[in-house]
Amino acid sequence: QSDIEGIIRQAAAKYGINEEHFVKIAMCESTMNANAVNYNYYENGHPSGLYQHLSGYYPARALKYGYSTDVFDPYSNANVTAAMFADGLSYLWECN
Repeated sequence: QSDIEGIIRQAAAKYGINEEHFVKIAMCESTMNANAVNYNYYENGHPSGLYQHLSGYYPARALKYGYSTDVFDPYSNANVTAAMFADGLSYLWECN
């Protein structure tokens, strides 16, 4: 198990998300690459990081949940995403 997968699983557990499902979504979104950027899509920024947050929206999301505003920080990205999933916002992701 990679460090990234460990971070993802810890975030899932913290927010009551199914770990296997949360890992699967990270694989689908970024192949679990914390530095991934999709330059083929733009809407208030490019989809970036583990869970491909639109970079323009990420700082406010991160601040809302109390994490780093660096979209490429895997700990922050995974935890913000898990918190958003716990708040019923998983529909914002194409991978599910």
